Amino acid sequence: MFKKSMLAQARLHELVPGGAHTYARGSDQFPEDMAPILRRGRGARVEDLDGNWLIEYGMGLRAITLGHGYQPVVDAVCAAAADGVNFSRPSVWELDAAEDFLDQVPGADMVKFANQARAGGDRA
Repeated sequence: MFKKSMLAQARLHELVPGGAHTYARGSDQFPEDMAPILRRGRGARVEDLDGNWLIEYGMGLRAITLGHGYQPVVDAVCAAAADGVNFSRPSVWELDAAEDFLDQVPGADMVKFANQARAGGDRA
């Protein structure tokens, strides 16, 4: 049932410690018979490398409440990407996000958004 996926998972274990770049996605965090390698998602379902469509109960580590490939989000991301992303100087997106955040948090004067990277993966 998972022949291609199992081969890809074995290869990942040869290249990436634990078989995944984040601890929570590692094969030791899931049952043995669970699809190990996913190709794509649509709504609440995901497809593995063997063409099996399954319900993804975790929805991308519980962060994707709208489902995979939700068209309004896809359209908004494509429109934003067409204007460019990851500039070397601040963008209007940072200004808008800071103003929106500070409007919602009484008493806050400033905000700084950051990506928190920890040694050892995504464990707290």
